Amino acid sequence: MNRLDKLKKIKQELDSMGSLMVAFSGGVDSSFLACLAYEVLRNKAIAVTFSSEITPGFEVQEAKKIAKEIGIKHKIIQTKILHKENIKRNSPQRCYFCKKEIFSRLKQEANQMSYKVVACGENMDDKGSFRPGMKACRELGISTPLVKAGLTKDDIRELSRDRNLSTWNKPSLSCLATRIPYHTPLTAKELSMIEESEDYIRGFGLRQLRVRHYGDTARIEVMPADMSVLIKKSTREKIVNKLRQLGYTYITLDLKGYRTGSMDEKNKA
Repeated sequence: MNRLDKLKKIKQELDSMGSLMVAFSGGVDSSFLACLAYEVLRNKAIAVTFSSEITPGFEVQEAKKIAKEIGIKHKIIQTKILHKENIKRNSPQRCYFCKKEIFSRLKQEANQMSYKVVACGENMDDKGSFRPGMKACRELGISTPLVKAGLTKDDIRELSRDRNLSTWNKPSLSCLATRIPYHTPLTAKELSMIEESEDYIRGFGLRQLRVRHYGDTARIEVMPADMSVLIKKSTREKIVNKLRQLGYTYITLDLKGYRTGSMDEKNKA
């Protein structure tokens, strides 16, 4: 099926829903889904963003801007999740428990606001990766229109560009908990250290980065082409000083560069 046929299929699917609440992170996939939902359903579609201890603050602000760009109604829900022990203990199933908590709340919101369907931005490329959170979505009956239409990440980026969506080439996002090794309990203090570190480093013009947290050690991942920015003497000294102020003793640059799933590599070795 070609890209335009997939687009036609998803629009038909959205139209059949009548009304829709989109789980909206402001990333490439959920933004495209929200954009199509607004095109098809107009004021019968809403985007909902959750803000919690593991959500980078800048991403919530980005979500607000993107929702405004699309024109869709947008709601931000503040929630606390670290009080949930099965999330706080940070097992490999953390994402399952977190998604179960968030999407259960989302279904309650949809029911209260009279939206018939709740959907997320899962796409075809997500199906082959380790994403325990998707199990929670299936158990709760969360709709996955992008999957039903057979849309891949490349399809979504190209169709987003056709619509002049600013997210078409946006780097991938993930929650702050993904920076901490499994079985290391999540704390608000450490999550804040990570967020402040990434915000500071991002200020040097880097779009894609992660600060992986190992107690008093920060392992910085950036795209290989951006490594020269960080090893410049003046920049390096500023980053070291800032991260030490935040509580890190050792600050390292991962020469392999940014990649998704790097915290799982030890388990795969």
